Amino acid sequence: MHIANFTKIQNTMAEPRHKQEQNRLLGHVTQFKRQKGLLTLAIETSCDDTCVALLQSYESTERTEKPELVARLLFNKKITSDQRQFGGVHPAVAVEWHQRHLATLVEEAIRSLPEGNTSASQKTKLPYRTPDLIAVTRGPGMPTSLATGMEVAKGLALAWGIPIVGVHHMQAHALTPQLVEALDRSAAFSVASSPWEARQRVDAEVKAASGQQEEAQHPNLDYPYLNLLVSGGHTQLVYSASLTSHLIQCTTDNIALGDMLDKAARKILPPSMLNSGQNVMYAAALERFAFPRFPIGADEREYNFKYTPPATRAAEIEQHNSPYGWHLSPPLYASRKMEYNFTGLGSQAQRIADSLDSFSSYEKPTEQVLSLEDSPESGSDLAPSPDSSTTILSPALKEEDQIEQRRYLARATMQLAFEHLASRIVMVLQQQAKTSGEQQKVKTLVVSGGVASNQFLRHVLRRVLEVRGFGHIRIMAPPVNLCTDNAAMIAWTGSEMWRAGWVSKLDMLPIKKWSMSSTGEQGGILGTEEKPFYVRR
Repeated sequence: MHIANFTKIQNTMAEPRHKQEQNRLLGHVTQFKRQKGLLTLAIETSCDDTCVALLQSYESTERTEKPELVARLLFNKKITSDQRQFGGVHPAVAVEWHQRHLATLVEEAIRSLPEGNTSASQKTKLPYRTPDLIAVTRGPGMPTSLATGMEVAKGLALAWGIPIVGVHHMQAHALTPQLVEALDRSAAFSVASSPWEARQRVDAEVKAASGQQEEAQHPNLDYPYLNLLVSGGHTQLVYSASLTSHLIQCTTDNIALGDMLDKAARKILPPSMLNSGQNVMYAAALERFAFPRFPIGADEREYNFKYTPPATRAAEIEQHNSPYGWHLSPPLYASRKMEYNFTGLGSQAQRIADSLDSFSSYEKPTEQVLSLEDSPESGSDLAPSPDSSTTILSPALKEEDQIEQRRYLARATMQLAFEHLASRIVMVLQQQAKTSGEQQKVKTLVVSGGVASNQFLRHVLRRVLEVRGFGHIRIMAPPVNLCTDNAAMIAWTGSEMWRAGWVSKLDMLPIKKWSMSSTGEQGGILGTEEKPFYVRR
């Protein structure tokens, strides 16, 4: 299976081998300078991250007859509130954080605007080019946090006399791989036009041109495709037919995957690791704890997780027996219902973690202990010590042995959760293979949202699809910095909605819960005739 992982937007503007190629590149740069494009300022405040971005995008026929979108970020910054004392997100603290930092970030973004040489900037008598569009997250999310960003966005739209687009947060996550493709198209030719962009170019000017373009390795993302949206607030498998047409195939009505992993991590992680964290992203810390040897910034294909995927549905729903006397039951192991449910798995993991502190439940671990031949391979991140199969849970448990068992629990919890995600993806693909026409069949699975940054998740999805007969499905996931909440994805989605002819009214209000499904009561992205979320521009 080919995975377009987009781990880094690389700048290939190295020394060209031929003068002809150099002239072509310089010509493209000149074209980019002449092309003003659509300039979008975006704000994202749906939760506890205060985010602002400035995106320039335009259509180009430089490389293909069919116009393709090219984009570059002039500014993209995020400040996350410190919620460690609460062990999670406190709405009042998040709002105060937005109020304190949003204006400052907007001010920084304004300093990154291009110089004013347009009729609009001459009319406003401003030294910079005013944006063409304001994009802001409208929902779903915490209403008070959303309102803070929306009020600032409305003020800017009024002051500059430009349209505003209220963006669906999960739609923006789903479209992020398209943003990455557009950024990638301009990476080889862009010229820094702002202090922020100039600083980012330092990290990008590293790789020489290899003679093959990046798009040859990562073909364009075309509709339809499947979206796996996984975050702290949402877990959804969505069939995306177009920009505004989406159908939810599978979702959760209780706890989201990211929330379950956060709660489990607070029990599983050693106190020293919990207390040393700089934020409340406990799920991300759980991955680092489970795989301490995974190199920072590496791709999942570069690391041996020693993971064997379930080749059948029967294997997928087997109880997970640990070599330490406890077991975990897979979510919905007795049902093929198209839903996600992580409540039971999370509760099991937390109870086991609690027992590791008290030792009261496992003083005689004999019944379900596996042999050393069935335990993790020696030398792996989670392999128990040679004599641990019978004595690991004694009252005299050493600290290093307890850490070893917690590490195993972290991996087992993530493995069953991720296989549960993969199981419903396989079911959808199997059904489509039987009933859908060729044009309706998906060729790509997009994984987005905060949990999409988990490399073990990407590995499990890839391996499961391979052994279940869907190795031809391409998996696309954004770089880590674009998996979590950010304003760049809001800018891109707002720009796409504007190009499609949609804008928002200034009297729009935050939407706490906003389903993407076009067949739902809310009418999906666009809303209903009685209660539309957008109007034609």
